[in-house]
Amino acid sequence: MKSLIVYAHPWEGSFNNHVKNIVTDLLVTHNKTVQLIDLNKDNFNPVMTAADLKLFSKGEYQDKLAQKYVAKLKESDELILIFPIWWYGEPAILKGFYDKVLLKHHTYDDSSGTMRGLLNINKATILTTGTIDENMFAHFGNPILNIVANGILKSIGVNNVDWIHCPTVHLKEAREQYLTRINNYFNQ
Repeated sequence: MKSLIVYAHPWEGSFNNHVKNIVTDLLVTHNKTVQLIDLNKDNFNPVMTAADLKLFSKGEYQDKLAQKYVAKLKESDELILIFPIWWYGEPAILKGFYDKVLLKHHTYDDSSGTMRGLLNINKATILTTGTIDENMFAHFGNPILNIVANGILKSIGVNNVDWIHCPTVHLKEAREQYLTRINNYFNQ
């Protein structure tokens, strides 16, 4: 099985980086091939430029890094997104990943008037950290589940999405509980 981690955090000393390393080790322990997209380390430009937009409607790439990323997505069986929650959603660099990488003819088809996902990824996990709990997310319409999991990912052919969240990342006990949940999840 090929697992792809898309990681969106700029600081190597972050708890998110620690989570990425633990998840990578867990996947390798289960004999999975792991690929990593580290958006910040790759210096991915999330801004949709005029040159990108000229090709967008054709489903073509101006950004060579975005084209490289979609190739990794197409060959993956499992997707793991790891990112912090900033202002009730993902960091801008991850939003730019959706905008510039998830193009028609590559990740979805809309020629029949409806969107049909082209990726055949049957397992995905969203791992997030923040200072907001799931109840507060519900108050805002739960953008992680409704937009990311059931909107974006489902639209491109990513199914069976689980979300594991650390609501109080600043507390040691919460971080430890989160790591236990991650360990249990990936060791099922």
